Amino acid sequence: MSNSFEFMPKTQIAFGIDRSLQIGTDVKRISGQNKVVLITDPGVMKVGLPDIILKALENDGVETVVFSNVQSDPTAASIDEAAELIRQFGAKCVIGLGGGSAMDVAKMSSLVAGAELPAVHYALMARPFAPKTIKSIMIPTTSGTGAEVTSTVVFSTDEKRKVWGWDADMAPDLAILEPKFTVALPDFLTAATTLDALVHSIEACAGKRSNPFIEALSLQSIRLIAKHFEPALQNPANLEARGNLALAATLAGMAIEQGGTGIAHCLGHALGTLGRIHHGRAVSIALAATYAWNAEASTPIHAAIARALGVKEEGLPEEGLALAGAKEFNRLVEQSGLKISLHDDGLSLVDTERLVEIALSEENAPMRLNNCRVATKEELEGFASKILAAAPVNA
Repeated sequence: MSNSFEFMPKTQIAFGIDRSLQIGTDVKRISGQNKVVLITDPGVMKVGLPDIILKALENDGVETVVFSNVQSDPTAASIDEAAELIRQFGAKCVIGLGGGSAMDVAKMSSLVAGAELPAVHYALMARPFAPKTIKSIMIPTTSGTGAEVTSTVVFSTDEKRKVWGWDADMAPDLAILEPKFTVALPDFLTAATTLDALVHSIEACAGKRSNPFIEALSLQSIRLIAKHFEPALQNPANLEARGNLALAATLAGMAIEQGGTGIAHCLGHALGTLGRIHHGRAVSIALAATYAWNAEASTPIHAAIARALGVKEEGLPEEGLALAGAKEFNRLVEQSGLKISLHDDGLSLVDTERLVEIALSEENAPMRLNNCRVATKEELEGFASKILAAAPVNA
């Protein structure tokens, strides 16, 4: 082993049924204050999960204001609005309750609130954030993005350009994994977010920045998803399955925090910019189109991924095992019920050139270049055509 590396988890993780009821104690311990801003989204508000957190905070004497103007594709304007609320309320702690969008708004607004510049000024690391003074606690309600343990956020500018923000201090101080909070997820979101976590794990351990710690996190995440994804789809109230998927998503988040993502996220983010395609669905479609191509060039790790997915070796050579992993991934996408065709989203082969242009843009370069196999423009055109033509995932 010739490559040197460092690995440093930044976020405390707490897991358990009803662990979220200790949130008031957590806020006071982490921030030294009894005030907090709770950031969530309308969908989470509708199912009543904030009420549980608000009651727990009230019981511990923590004064709370709620911000819920969060879209599924968070905007710079939403981050700025939340940051201004944090400043006005004088809170030294923010709670993000929801999926990746709510958590990203919570994470970035807690840093933006420390200065006067708007969120867009920090896009693509154009400027450093002010030193962190506001703590953050994340409570995910999906098992997908891993945003509860990462230092990166994704948001859209006023021009609908999908960009990212990063800071070493952006990783939350505490992540609370509450299995009950994912039970109310609609089937589509259970499918899309879990597959997002699976793509995270596959890309992190296959990527250029991988190391033994990232592989360990990723492969265990893949094993948990392979075992518990379909049971959760079949019985949404299955807390054992939900809890294990929550663990898998956080493991995957820890993996991409250190290892990054790859071509599926490059193309997936491009699809998000081009057609506002849900992130989990977009990266699943993109990996279905590129998995076998990756496996051909990076066989040993893709063979290990196939084993973690539950593929039986049965005398297969390593190359065959790696490619069998692609078939198993595609089977999971089919079983999830996610729609592969983008025609109803208004996209078709006429959008190929634009999709490739976005994939090659500055904001998507880190993902493209971290992939185990760097695609040429011509190869990207082939993948884009396959995605936009809605080729079957078992092709």
